[in-house]
Amino acid sequence: MIRMKKIIRIAVGVILILLGFIALVTPLSPGSWLILVGLELLGLRILLQDKLLAWAKAHPSSVSAKIICRFLRIREHDGE
Repeated sequence: MIRMKKIIRIAVGVILILLGFIALVTPLSPGSWLILVGLELLGLRILLQDKLLAWAKAHPSSVSAKIICRFLRIREHDGE
């Protein structure tokens, strides 16, 4: 049962990404946000979050790193 739920989740995620891409390339179609929902279902946010955090830690003084940290709601602890 758990395996079936995982397969359904992956299938729905891929379908949403494809629909979002089609909405992105067609004019006057506001459905491109489906790409983000599909990526979230596939769990790619976790992978991207780790890579973005590593980049932000490598470039702590850049404006982009500050935006990434705020976007991911990560606050530096005192003493770090």
